[in-house]
Amino acid sequence: MKVENTGGYLNKLNAEDLIKANGEQGALKLVSQQFEAQFLQTVLKQMRSATDAMSDEDSPLTSKSNDGIYQDLHDAELASRLSKVNGMGLAEVMTKQLSRSFQSAKDPVAFDPQQMTTTAMQPALILRPIGKDFK
Repeated sequence: MKVENTGGYLNKLNAEDLIKANGEQGALKLVSQQFEAQFLQTVLKQMRSATDAMSDEDSPLTSKSNDGIYQDLHDAELASRLSKVNGMGLAEVMTKQLSRSFQSAKDPVAFDPQQMTTTAMQPALILRPIGKDFK
């Protein structure tokens, strides 16, 4: 008996094919969406297991016969669709963060040679004043 892999995420993980078909930025966006979908699926699975632990076994709303596989399939599809429509924004943030590695190597590290310090975190350390007197 021969088993063939016909689909799923594992067939879509060839980086060279993704880059050829979508370019570096497109491939990065697709991989980020897939990661977000996997993350959302894990969150949904954990949420469902938490609610199952607290549910009443005698309730007519809970049937244990066919729930497992169908709920997993539903959660996977829901997570995939949510990630494609900016469900959490995780894919967008990952794409922005990781796309910096594709930019030119002019500034590999934010380093100011005259000050001899790194400047990467300086914008994050600037506190904006709060109040009516400040503009």
